[in-house]
Amino acid sequence: MRFLSILGATFLAVTRVAAQAIPFTIDGPLENVSPPGPNFNSGGTVTVAGTTITMPDNILIQFPATFVSFKDFAADFAANGGSYGGWEVHVDGNYVAGKPIAGRFFISQLIGGAGAGIVESVAFDGTLKIANGGPTLRVNTPNGVYAKAFTSRLFLTADEENPSISSFSGYPMCIPQSATDADCPSNNRPANGARVYTPTNTSAMAPFVAGDYVTWAGIKNGAEVLVYTLVAETVQQLTDASKGDPLYLRVEDVNIAINDGTLNVEVGTTRFTGYLSDGSGSVSVYRLDIDPCTGTETEVQVAAGGLKAGDARNKFDIRFSDGSRTVASKEYRVKANKGQKTVTKGFKTGQFVAPISEVIWPENNVPGTPWSENAFDIFTNLKDGFVFNNQQWGQLTPWPGAKAPTAAKKCVGNELTNTPTNPPAGATAQAKAGADITGQTFGSITTLNGQFTSAGLTAADVTFKWTTDATGITIQNADKATATFVNPWGTASVSRTFTLEVCTKATTPACTTDAVVVTTDKTTDTIKITSYKFANQGGGTITVTAESNNVLPANPDGAKLSITFGATTAAMNQDATNGGVYTFSRTGVGKQPTSITIKSAHSGSATTNALIKRRFRAMRFMRN
Repeated sequence: MRFLSILGATFLAVTRVAAQAIPFTIDGPLENVSPPGPNFNSGGTVTVAGTTITMPDNILIQFPATFVSFKDFAADFAANGGSYGGWEVHVDGNYVAGKPIAGRFFISQLIGGAGAGIVESVAFDGTLKIANGGPTLRVNTPNGVYAKAFTSRLFLTADEENPSISSFSGYPMCIPQSATDADCPSNNRPANGARVYTPTNTSAMAPFVAGDYVTWAGIKNGAEVLVYTLVAETVQQLTDASKGDPLYLRVEDVNIAINDGTLNVEVGTTRFTGYLSDGSGSVSVYRLDIDPCTGTETEVQVAAGGLKAGDARNKFDIRFSDGSRTVASKEYRVKANKGQKTVTKGFKTGQFVAPISEVIWPENNVPGTPWSENAFDIFTNLKDGFVFNNQQWGQLTPWPGAKAPTAAKKCVGNELTNTPTNPPAGATAQAKAGADITGQTFGSITTLNGQFTSAGLTAADVTFKWTTDATGITIQNADKATATFVNPWGTASVSRTFTLEVCTKATTPACTTDAVVVTTDKTTDTIKITSYKFANQGGGTITVTAESNNVLPANPDGAKLSITFGATTAAMNQDATNGGVYTFSRTGVGKQPTSITIKSAHSGSATTNALIKRRFRAMRFMRN
């Protein structure tokens, strides 16, 4: 990880060209926080280890399990400054014209601080006592998800959507509030004391009990330790999604290694690690891009992989280095290929959303040459803005780099309220559904690209609506200019008409329509091998990910991809949430196969003899 000491960074700042941005990373104690400006997204300054750093407008403060605005952080510091004494900060930024400006800011009472011990007793008041003179732990769960509600220190709460109070396998754990707590039933722990087991009710949490070995992270709060992460390390609940059980995940690391596109640098390894409750599962990883104007979330797949062969922990450990310039975001979603459900307390199983736990900046590998600035334009949320707390946040200002990038989108300001803008009287917008679309494949996704023409009107002044009279079609994002649909399976050419209606957001809307015809006539799908890895462990292990543009369920009309290597042919596993993605992993294959071939039930195929690292960008779409 790139690190510049304060002294070294200061020396560089005065010896290199003043207009050039000089990168810095500072780890040190928080000393002061200045009052912010008047707006919800205003920045200010902080002092860390003797360095006063500019906090630009639109920056968020990352605590271990949540993000808060600088304004709220500064207000809490002003009211409770003494409680922040000795807290540690990690800040990445650049010196711009000699002034340090932050791009990312993480704070904790003790970065990397954690504890471990054996549970001696469990109390209904939301606490655990650790044996052998250990502390009393209290779960900081303001909505009472994991234990009795506790509402102090709201910046340091447990994650109540993605279980940070869990077992080793990611199964949500709890402290019962009574002997008959239905959300934390005692019979979800075996009477015989087994610690690797399948719960009686796999949709309900499991209670901590005396004898559990636990690890935790939290802050000292009077006589107690207020925890936001608590893991029963010796407890592994196992579930079977094929029998209708939920699948639980625990994400341990989200390390993003940056390729900034410059020369003479060594790029690190991006890593996603974690554990599943179902040993037959696999995972896909998605970057979460947020539309800065509407808040619409878009998943962009960045990786996929199976579990480590022969590993009883059900561990996934996905690693790769970006071969082209990295694109990153604030958070990532890890999805299992099955077991998606909504269970007790509203947990959505089969997925886990986690922030970046570590950014690994590229390291200069040619001594004597200048280090490139920290490229914050790689982060979509910092470059383009985002929606947070139902408010629009823009690009970091001042920009922590030599030159501010151009944001991908400019917001009008009313996109979140959908308030009519009362365009000029008589103004109209002519709908444009685009040219007719031909040559589509049955089972594939077709994108409808709508537009409009009008003098003086913007996208914020109009509404979009896509419709079709075709049967068996569901239009996704039908209220957006760009919409999609999945072509139903068939064998005979079929043409379908889709109509776009564009209306002005006036008290009396003026509407126009246009239509596009989509012709689907291909049955043979297109196959792409996106990842092929071989390891000598486990008697020779291969792991493969492939994609088909046929996204229908494998049965009856999906791609049903199979893999052939040597004399072996085997079915691949279809991803539960991205029907076109299939994975395969097997141990004991001996030597690396000369080649692998992926075939579809609909005649598509692809062959490779080269190991492929996963380096693709957009497909379709720590909280320790």
